[in-house]
Amino acid sequence: MTTAILVARMGSHRLPGKPMRLIAGKPMLERLVERVSRAHSISQVVLATTSQREDDALADWAGRLGIGCSRGSVEDVLGRILQASEICKADPIVEILGDNPLVDPALVDAVFERYQVGDCDYVASLTSEYPHAPQGSRCFPRGIRVQVFSHAVLARSEQFSVEPRHREHSTSFIYEHPGLFRLGYVEARGRWEGVCRPDLNWAVNTDEDFQRVQGIFQRLLPRGIDFGLQEILEAWEEPCGSFC
Repeated sequence: MTTAILVARMGSHRLPGKPMRLIAGKPMLERLVERVSRAHSISQVVLATTSQREDDALADWAGRLGIGCSRGSVEDVLGRILQASEICKADPIVEILGDNPLVDPALVDAVFERYQVGDCDYVASLTSEYPHAPQGSRCFPRGIRVQVFSHAVLARSEQFSVEPRHREHSTSFIYEHPGLFRLGYVEARGRWEGVCRPDLNWAVNTDEDFQRVQGIFQRLLPRGIDFGLQEILEAWEEPCGSFC
């Protein structure tokens, strides 16, 4: 079952509690669920959080919302996602970070469609984070990354991922080893040409990031929850005071 696994926890060092910060009356993580759920390719959404007491709030929220929830290690994000995929029978897996609320459902579908071609073990929307991307590739802003791979690929990478950084950054072993895995990317070309902006970061890591993303939602929500990347870019580049 094609499953979006959202990775989130309350214990961020720079912005504690950010998944539950309210955007237009709903937690930021819930806004992400609303957007991801609009993707035609997604059958279910599952939260992968930690077993820490502070994340009881996230587990309770997931229960109220009616989405699956799996809890595991704080540091071993790879193991946490693998566990979630096994409990919820997720295959293929669409991994999305919980502090990326601006992920576009149309981009989720585009990455999934590229994965369905069948010639790659791992497909992602391309950002500047990929060391083996072809020279001259066109990258999206950071903070809207979509990754698609099978349970078998994740399980294989888990066997080889012994360094702490590969456990913390769940798919880094995969995309750092093109000799072991067939990598594919969706670039900011064609319909996405206008959002080839590798200089931007739309992830929510600080209070300033949150305030700006909150303003974008407030401005664009009247058009519907599935507003697109070009609309986000246009709002992002306006003076913050005009909509924050």
